[in-house]
Amino acid sequence: MSSVDEVLEVAQHDDLLVPRPVPWGGIVARLRASSGLRRLVPAPLAMAVLDLGQRLAVARNPKRLETGRAAMRAVVGNTPLEGDLERLAFRHLCAWARGWELMWRPWLLAKMPVEGLEQLDGIEPGRGVVFSAPHFGPLVGMAALPQHVGPIHAAVGEHQVSGDLPAGYNGYQIEQVRKVVGRFGFVPVRAIGSARTFTTVLKEGGRVLINLDVPGKTPVQFLGKTVELMSGTARLAASTDAVVVPVVPLPRGHKWYVHVGAPLDPRDFPSWEDLLQAVATAVEELVLRAPEYLEDPLRDGGWAVADRDGWRRSA
Repeated sequence: MSSVDEVLEVAQHDDLLVPRPVPWGGIVARLRASSGLRRLVPAPLAMAVLDLGQRLAVARNPKRLETGRAAMRAVVGNTPLEGDLERLAFRHLCAWARGWELMWRPWLLAKMPVEGLEQLDGIEPGRGVVFSAPHFGPLVGMAALPQHVGPIHAAVGEHQVSGDLPAGYNGYQIEQVRKVVGRFGFVPVRAIGSARTFTTVLKEGGRVLINLDVPGKTPVQFLGKTVELMSGTARLAASTDAVVVPVVPLPRGHKWYVHVGAPLDPRDFPSWEDLLQAVATAVEELVLRAPEYLEDPLRDGGWAVADRDGWRRSA
């Protein structure tokens, strides 16, 4: 058995994939978290109702829109889309609810077309692949990808795999992420200390998924501004001779598809810093197709400062 198989076997028997009970939080929370009930309501109708709910909420309290404005100001500021800020601000408020609606409909996530897979054909056999994705759209928007490329090791936060779940709807949300991650071929790895596992997997020619938009110390040009990012994506690729492949779930009308970008080879760049910049540039082009779906950079665990001029890890 190869070392990557051993890592996979351990991960499958670790507690990361074991269901955790959600404390009862009332019948309303349970019904909100029901995938079965959602089979009775077409997704386009559900999305329209969610959008209407946001519109009514903003009408009652216009200050709610300022959250969307701040997020979109940080995302599209200093880009050609800055003039569309007001429309994007409202759409950003709708995006989170839309993303979660898809999470409660995992059969739709699994059926998402995956476009660009032919670009992976040129990767040399035996080389690892780092799939690089932003926090964009549905939480597990790449659910369909492992069906085409095989198991993918993905980092998950501690709140998703340890400790007691909160009661009610939020607890059901956390548990739903675990279910989707495990059901569709992802191998969850605790984010803290994940570098060792990822290095082993990549050196054995395996695949990992790492989020690009995580606060760090490395400045790159992203979305028309200087953004401080974690360097793990590029460092891991460079140290293991793995290629980096940008992947983003993108909306198309009322449906979604997974876009697979052109592989970026660390051998083609003089340093991991240059590779990281190339990855950020490739992801930027995809994000700007529907920027309202990018997770708010001012979210909990995000950047201390994020505006049109840059995102900084500390104030």
